[in-house]
Amino acid sequence: MLLERAELQCRAGMEPEFEAVLKGRVSEILLSVPGVNSVKVGRGVENPDKFMLLVHWDSMDAHAGFKTLPVYPEFGTLFAPYSIGGAMEHFNFD
Repeated sequence: MLLERAELQCRAGMEPEFEAVLKGRVSEILLSVPGVNSVKVGRGVENPDKFMLLVHWDSMDAHAGFKTLPVYPEFGTLFAPYSIGGAMEHFNFD
């Protein structure tokens, strides 16, 4: 199993809207993708403008296949109004 961890920095004052998008459409899209087992969204306690998106994939191949799906362009545009950067990492679990 592959765990994708994305830490996202939100524009000041847009945190409630961004959280709604992450828990709504972003999660909906990801959960419809073959190879996605679960999606979790968390908001920072000390830094409430930071969000964590955790996605459990079957494999890195499943993750890579997501980029070929018709829904991928919409997925990418969902972050633009809110995010001012972030970091992503992937971890393998046996």
